This record gives sequence, C-alpha cells and structure tokens, in this order.
Amino acid sequence: MLFDHRKFVLREIPSGEDCPKNLTFEVNTEKSSSSAVYDYFSTKLADIKHHNGMDASLLELEDKGRVEMVLKYIEDGDLRRWSLLDIRAFNIGLSEWRSKLNCFTNPYMYEQLLEISAMDVIAKGKSYISTRQKAANKVLDKALKIRLGRGFYGECLGVRADGISELSDEIGKQLSVKSATAGLRPIGAVIFMQRRNLKMCLRSTDTATDTSEVAKAYGGGGTPSSSSFIIRMDEYNEWVSGNQDEHANV
Repeated sequence: MLFDHRKFVLREIPSGEDCPKNLTFEVNTEKSSSSAVYDYFSTKLADIKHHNGMDASLLELEDKGRVEMVLKYIEDGDLRRWSLLDIRAFNIGLSEWRSKLNCFTNPYMYEQLLEISAMDVIAKGKSYISTRQKAANKVLDKALKIRLGRGFYGECLGVRADGISELSDEIGKQLSVKSATAGLRPIGAVIFMQRRNLKMCLRSTDTATDTSEVAKAYGGGGTPSSSSFIIRMDEYNEWVSGNQDEHANV
C-alpha cells in the first residue's frame, strides 16, 4: 500500500490497467501520511486478540499518548496548518531525526520513533532558534538605512551579512521590527555575497507589507513577507550612498 497526503499525487496515480494489481493507493489530503498509516494498522489490529484475550495493539499503553502527540504535530506541519503551539520549534527540532527515518538504512527506526517526545523535540527546536537569534543580534547594531530602489520604494534598515547568510531570515525579521520602530518601512534588508553576486534578501513581519514588489522590479521574486534578488554593486552603492553616517543614530 502507498499512503500520501499531497494533492499532486492524485494526478500521478496510474490508471487501473497500468497500476500493478498488488499496489493500492491511499491518498487523503486531510490527514498526513504518518497518521494515515498509524490509523490504518491500528484499525486492522482492532479485531485481533492475543491468546490471553487481550486486544492487539501497535503500541504499549505507556507509549500510545506520547506517540499520538508526535503524530499530531507532524500532521500539523505536513498539512501546512501551523495551528499547534510551538509547531515551528517542533519542525526544527525534528529535522535531526529525518536522516534516521529510513527503514532501508536504519533497522532500528521503529524503536527510535517510539523514543520521540513532542516536548523534547520542541525544546531542542527552541534551543536552536534561540542560538540563531543570539547570533543574529550581533549584527543588528551595524544596520544602516537602505533607499529601496533609490528611494522609489521607500527606506528601510539593512545590514551586510557576509559569512552568516544562513541567518538572513532571523536577521531580516528583527531588522523589520527595528526599521518600523525607526519610522521606516517595516522591511529588513540582508545583503551578502553569493557565488560572486551581491544578493539582497528582504523580510517583513508586517502582513500589510509586500517585499516582493521590490524584488520583482529587480528580476527576483518571493512572497510578501520574504523575497530576494541579485543587485549590481554599483546599484547597491546608490541605495546606501549618503546614509553611512546615519546608521549610528538608527
């Protein structure tokens, strides 16, 4: 059997004559694959009893609640609901397990899955987020004013992040808040060299702000809250010219 929750899979399922007779597709866009598998086999075992009269079960009673909580968090992320408390931290904390979740290369996968606790995963994710935010804070004092599109799209705060571009999301979001507090557009611009090109990433925590209008005007793209584009060095210099003396007052 093949379980999936992604809509595009429905288009990929072969027709009856092309589909192997021993293969069954179970596609449910309202339930994550992991939850679907768990529910399917739990139901299969519901009518089975051990020789001692006890009902068969996938899990021991002491593991059931903990595992089902993990499955709820996985489903919340898989279906892009993002409704559970600390779901972002959970997804980040779970990332280190992903390399282990392969039944072909890891014969102990099932036993390791039983050890996962949603609270432990969330704690690990929060620790990771905190570490990255502290690293991002170190460059915020170097922020300077950026004239987006030479001022056509307003002004915001920006910072060079060469060598720490992996923190561009955290830096950009914090700059967005700081920029709004300074009376500028609620956008944070993070600039760094990438493969000999100067890249500018724009982030905003303001739902009414569309950063992609700037990115698209310069050949880039993205979403309202997150976008990026490549900018020529001479053009970038025009965006920051005359502002170098102002960053100390930001």
